[in-house]
Amino acid sequence: MAIVFSIIGGIIGSAVTGYQMRNKSSSTGEASNNITISASDNATIASAVAQKSMPSVVGITTKGVQQSFFGSVEVQGVGSGVIVDPKGYILTNAHVVKLNDQVVENVTVRLNDETDIQGKTIWADEMIDLAIVKIDTNEKLTAAELGDSDAINIGDPAIAIGNPLSLQFSQTVTQGIISGLDRYVGAVSGGGYMTGLIQTDASINGGNSGGPLLNSKGEVIGINTVKVQSAEGLGFSIPINFIKPIIKQVIETGTYKETSIGMLTMDVNTAAQIFGQKEPVEEGIFVYKVYDNSPAAAAGLEAGDIVTKIGKDDVKDNNSLKTILYKYQEGDSAEVTYLRNGKENTTQITFTDYSIEKDADAQKDMQEQEAKRQEELQRRQSTEDALLERFRQQFGN
Repeated sequence: MAIVFSIIGGIIGSAVTGYQMRNKSSSTGEASNNITISASDNATIASAVAQKSMPSVVGITTKGVQQSFFGSVEVQGVGSGVIVDPKGYILTNAHVVKLNDQVVENVTVRLNDETDIQGKTIWADEMIDLAIVKIDTNEKLTAAELGDSDAINIGDPAIAIGNPLSLQFSQTVTQGIISGLDRYVGAVSGGGYMTGLIQTDASINGGNSGGPLLNSKGEVIGINTVKVQSAEGLGFSIPINFIKPIIKQVIETGTYKETSIGMLTMDVNTAAQIFGQKEPVEEGIFVYKVYDNSPAAAAGLEAGDIVTKIGKDDVKDNNSLKTILYKYQEGDSAEVTYLRNGKENTTQITFTDYSIEKDADAQKDMQEQEAKRQEELQRRQSTEDALLERFRQQFGN
């Protein structure tokens, strides 16, 4: 994904020990595919997991028109998703429902029985690369069972199901292990800026995005999001425990209310360039402004502070800050580590119903920054258009 950083960044900104499964429901609805997995070897595990989970895995396609050197051409995107509620709520990646750098409202969902149903994107956040699609159908839908991503360990079996490359290879099953935990990879091959990712060597290719990563019980432990193209066996998934509160709130309210900390911030390297001085740390966020009546103000944070940690999570930049804030809800508290005048300090912050969207002062700042961002985008687009026109004139027939 192409990310344009403005001078002042965003406001808000993350085994087989027994296979007998208890019958339990997913976090958002009853999982109707009550299959008990009792396996003794890897091949049997993969087979049993596939049998249990395939009815919950779907294909998602987007269609649109894109301008090219040859004029308007029809383009199509393909990805995967997993049913998380029998009422038709499907979890996927935000980049799966994007076309021409825009989130697409209308998508086509292909069920396990190859039935195609029109769906709508009801929520998406490109920064954490997650989206929820809703379909309305009389078909009986099987919701996946959501596992506990905090309970997994390196070396545990991992099974991925999805549609690599195209729907021609739909419901492809690959198997591997959990290769690493708590990874941060940035924007790689279409993914977001999630921290705390699950690393696996189960094959994940284009089209697998949005599909589930499953444990040996057939429970969803992550949503596959990116693969490092320059290496083999380096795939990453967003932990399901991070996503559960989002699913619950979107299903209940139709959207997700992000937790706001109430600061205008920029990455420390950007601050160093603007102010012409070397910052005492290489990673963190520089506090440019603290808004009144916000959790940050109540915690005593001030302009000029550099926040480096919230709870156990390192704040590397604005992107990681936003990801970290997804872990907290109204009423939660966390310890914030920050630098002031070169000295490390800590303070306790409590998240409230404060909303950056309802803060007039914050919205004014955001609008000014968005205007600058759009101005820069238009400048770059004009340059690209001019170069393309020169190319057409010189080489076109």
